[in-house]
Amino acid sequence: MKKIISIVLVVAWMIVIFILSNEDANKTTDTTNFILRLLGINSNTFLFILVRKLAHFSEYFILGLLLHNMFNNFKINNYYVLVLICIIYACSDEIHQLFIKGRTCSVIDVLIDTLGSSLYIFINKIKNKLLKN
Repeated sequence: MKKIISIVLVVAWMIVIFILSNEDANKTTDTTNFILRLLGINSNTFLFILVRKLAHFSEYFILGLLLHNMFNNFKINNYYVLVLICIIYACSDEIHQLFIKGRTCSVIDVLIDTLGSSLYIFINKIKNKLLKN
């Protein structure tokens, strides 16, 4: 049952990322400004971009967590395949955005996404090595 739940969580999170990427530029701008207001921060270009990029990083950090959990449930220890899956999904996500009003495809976003997922995956790789010793 744990295996099935872990697969469902990965697929569900990929759907969440897809839905968020499906929002047009005006909606994402409104969401970012809302977050800045919630934090009591006056919006400026740097903070606006920072919130957007942290959202990318966080989405894929969570994807890395969920994929790592799924791989653990299947007793698969190939961290490079995990990262590759995240890179492929990040690329497909950016290509998807080409078809959304006001959105673009960004190599920088793919790199940020990859950094987010890779950070979680490799922190766990190091943790697992330390625990074995």
